[in-house]
Amino acid sequence: MLAEVSKNVFLHVSQNRVLNKAAKKWGLKFGASQVVAGDTIESAIRKVNQLNQKGLVCTLDHLGEFVSSREEAVEATQYNVRTLEAIGESGVKCNLSVKLTQLGLDIDSNFCLENMRRILETAKKYNNFVRIDMEDYAHCQITLDILKELRQIYGYDNVGTVIQAYLFRAEQDVKDLKGISLRLVKGAYQESPTV
Repeated sequence: MLAEVSKNVFLHVSQNRVLNKAAKKWGLKFGASQVVAGDTIESAIRKVNQLNQKGLVCTLDHLGEFVSSREEAVEATQYNVRTLEAIGESGVKCNLSVKLTQLGLDIDSNFCLENMRRILETAKKYNNFVRIDMEDYAHCQITLDILKELRQIYGYDNVGTVIQAYLFRAEQDVKDLKGISLRLVKGAYQESPTV
């Protein structure tokens, strides 16, 4: 019961613009530092380096999703590009995870696609990999469509995605994505029992 309440609270915070901003500002002070590598690229790289020394390979994810303006999406894209550059220049063993709604998917899918291409070009330059996080069910198919377009039309082989195992469609998605790097997760979004 407590886990379900916590899940619902965090989902609400992630989708509420004011609460999302407050969580980014104050979250580390209230316990998020256990799962968040830092609030700057530099602090994240230092943490990844420490984890690498323990034998762990990491992925960095710039927190934030469901942006509502092109400016926010461009800013997020630039932040992800700078993160890839920092990973490449530091030599840490780390890749990048991104959320398409953070890159403008809800604004314009073509705009989001161009932002992803910029990120993937940077990753390619540094011989790195980018994983597209899976978001709520409403974004599932468009995420897979963009992944397919990035791989088949634009030829990026340095991109994969996430499959949420609790979705009924997950088994077929895994079969359809054979040969593509996938991360399998339980799933965190509160979805309709029909899906």
